[in-house]
Amino acid sequence: MAYKYPSEKIFVEALKAKFAGLDLADQKTKYVRAGFVQNARKREFQAAGMRVAEQRGIKQYDVNVHLGGMTLGQRQLVPYKLSTQPDIVEGDDLHYVNNPAMQQMWDDMKRTIIVGMDLAHETLEKRLGKEVTPESIAGYMEAVNHTMPGAAIVQEHMVETHPGLVDDCYVKMFTGDDELADEIDSQYVININDLFDKEGQNEKLKAAIGKTTWQAVHIPTIVVRCCDGGNTSRWSAMQIGMSFIAAYNMCAGEAAVAD
Repeated sequence: MAYKYPSEKIFVEALKAKFAGLDLADQKTKYVRAGFVQNARKREFQAAGMRVAEQRGIKQYDVNVHLGGMTLGQRQLVPYKLSTQPDIVEGDDLHYVNNPAMQQMWDDMKRTIIVGMDLAHETLEKRLGKEVTPESIAGYMEAVNHTMPGAAIVQEHMVETHPGLVDDCYVKMFTGDDELADEIDSQYVININDLFDKEGQNEKLKAAIGKTTWQAVHIPTIVVRCCDGGNTSRWSAMQIGMSFIAAYNMCAGEAAVAD
């Protein structure tokens, strides 16, 4: 025997109170909303919920639990129009759990950090007498792209991450100095001229950046999925420090560029 929800009785009583004295006997208008089957996404959810319940042995999503035993879809399930856009989409697709684009946007914000390179370069030159050149910068970029995903460098006894699990991790540098940018291997450079070529954006950006050099670090997504956003700084700082040690033949543990 199907369970009779208390809300069914309450609903009927509410209707009687609301429309007391109104004779609806001759009213033949019928509104057919077809329940949840009117909506492709709800049909998909119901089927998925049934599969989950069968697999785990515990009931999960069920449109018939929606309102006192009445199935979801008593009204028209209307899609959403995106603000300022012509697109009309399913409301469920705008939930971040269902929307991989939203997840990627949030992941990219959490896993990205911009780190200046000039202070480290000045310290290497003035404190340690190292020569910083386009070639040495390219060598550093090669080292940091090796180790930023979680690979060992200098200290070979360290555990490493599987490259296939961290293939979205990379580091690129950018500068307002076109001559320097041209001398660095293009795979490691964010080309401002190509990416911001509309309405003089590139010239404005380069003027603001000047001859300073910066690195845009994107640590693995899996790291910020497992840890908090603060780990972006910790993860990148460790790998940057070790990469400088390797690229400029510094003593392991040297703190010259730690800050």
